[in-house]
Amino acid sequence: MEEQTGTEMVLEEQKEIAETQDSTLGEKQSDAPEVSTDDTEAQSDAPETKADLTSDNTTETAEQAEGLEAQIPEKPINPNAKWYILQAYSGYEGRVEQTINEKLKIEGLEHLVDEIFIPSEDVIRTKEGKKRKVNQKYFPGYVLINMELTPVLWHLLMSVNRVSGFIGGTPKNPLPLDERELDTIRSQVSERFQQKATEDEFSLGQKVTITEGSFGNFSGTIDEINLERRKLKVLVSIFGRPTPVEVEFEKVKHVVE
Repeated sequence: MEEQTGTEMVLEEQKEIAETQDSTLGEKQSDAPEVSTDDTEAQSDAPETKADLTSDNTTETAEQAEGLEAQIPEKPINPNAKWYILQAYSGYEGRVEQTINEKLKIEGLEHLVDEIFIPSEDVIRTKEGKKRKVNQKYFPGYVLINMELTPVLWHLLMSVNRVSGFIGGTPKNPLPLDERELDTIRSQVSERFQQKATEDEFSLGQKVTITEGSFGNFSGTIDEINLERRKLKVLVSIFGRPTPVEVEFEKVKHVVE
């Protein structure tokens, strides 16, 4: 009986150990899904976090770009700058302006020039019944420059191709342009003075002189005006008889009486 009791005790201990192991395994298995669920939620949140970061970075980049643009200072106005008239070859005013800007940038003298102004206006011309836009210069060959004229800048301007010098004063000591004259020119450009002048350029009975062609230097009176073709019929005296001659607007000049 004592041996059986001892055997039973051993069996009971083994049973308790087995139950303890099963209980431990059960707890581990029951804990496993909870950890897996947390990991899954964390993984599902990851793409949203990345997208949010990308959006935030894009917004910050745009704001930084706007901030940098706001920080770019405007070119300061030179208090010593005055307006001068530079004479260039007619028809090359735009090319001269481009070359001056390029040379200023290369030499680091951009601070000496505030503005380059070529007075011009887009005028509507009618030729052979077709309208076309023409950029007409107010003063062909003239380039107006607002600058602080130093000896270095003077030499730079004189080295530009198709520039012959300054208007007014002496070659090495040019006179600045009067501000009132400049205001008048700007006002004419803004009011489209050239277009109006073209429309009211000629009148019947007006005396003109032909400047080109077979009848160059002949004077006469306007007998007919064709605005669409931009041509005039001028009555000139040939052997004592009035003879009609057809000429283009650009080939006559007004006779000052």
